[in-house]
Amino acid sequence: MERPAWTRRGSACILVLVGAFLLWPGGAEAAPQEAAAPAEYVGADTCGACHPEYLEQFRKTYMAAVLAEKYPPEQQGCEACHGPGSAHVETVDPSLIYSFARHSPEENADRCLACHIKNENESLFQRSTHLAAGVFCGDCHTAHLPPGGQNATPPAAALQAFFSVPDRAAEQQWLDNRLLKEKQPQLCYSCHRDVEAQFRLPVRHRVNEGLIKCTDCHNPHGRLTAHELRAVSTEACFSCHVEKRGPFVFEHAAVRVEGCTACHVPHGTVNAHRLKRRQERQLCLECHAPPEATGIPHPRAGFQASSECTTCHVGIHGSNHQRQFLR
Repeated sequence: MERPAWTRRGSACILVLVGAFLLWPGGAEAAPQEAAAPAEYVGADTCGACHPEYLEQFRKTYMAAVLAEKYPPEQQGCEACHGPGSAHVETVDPSLIYSFARHSPEENADRCLACHIKNENESLFQRSTHLAAGVFCGDCHTAHLPPGGQNATPPAAALQAFFSVPDRAAEQQWLDNRLLKEKQPQLCYSCHRDVEAQFRLPVRHRVNEGLIKCTDCHNPHGRLTAHELRAVSTEACFSCHVEKRGPFVFEHAAVRVEGCTACHVPHGTVNAHRLKRRQERQLCLECHAPPEATGIPHPRAGFQASSECTTCHVGIHGSNHQRQFLR
């Protein structure tokens, strides 16, 4: 049986296309290009031939010691973070090695978290406000000190003038403070200028003097709490102010419901005891205003003009003796 005409025309077209492919330059006669061989580990000493100052600083860090203990030799040193470097060494092409400057904060953070995800302190960094703002690990930490061995930005002149904090060599500070580029609080102030202004007010936590640090209260790597506090609500404050913890027989509801910040400003203020209001009675009357005389707690005795509420209600954080927190 003779095939239909349309099938004969289809076979002829296929033969023509095959012939054109065979005669085309670089067609079947051209050998397929070999895939580039994957880069291999060359060791930290090879990196140090061109980058000796970085390798010398890196070997002083705790990270270098951990990598030497837990990782095979080919994944120690520089290549643990920057990846295998044989292609980079052969061609001296910077694009053939992982550079944190050429990648997004999310990609850089993923590279760090490949190891640090196991640490509870850093495990929530992917949901942190820092990463959401485009800040990644390398913006605060560095595995090798900035060139010259100096802090990236010096302390503000006002801090140097008013607070005589003992200073140490930049390299020693870097090694003792989790490889931070700068010491606290200057590192935090470089972004949080509004908080720096609050810590220059007369009544404040002694952060500028070095008695406490920002990370004593906050976890910059991310937490499930408000403002990334290290503990929930009042527990962050109670870690230092243990006498206010209780438990008390009669508790002040504001402490348990809203927390310490219902009355206090944690960073700094111009009011005594870091209160939100200059006069204590003004703060108390925001909740305790009687209906018969708005804004006056004792209208018949005229007590509001003579003293503060805590003159009598001394156990304002909680009491084991009086429901009204009296003496």
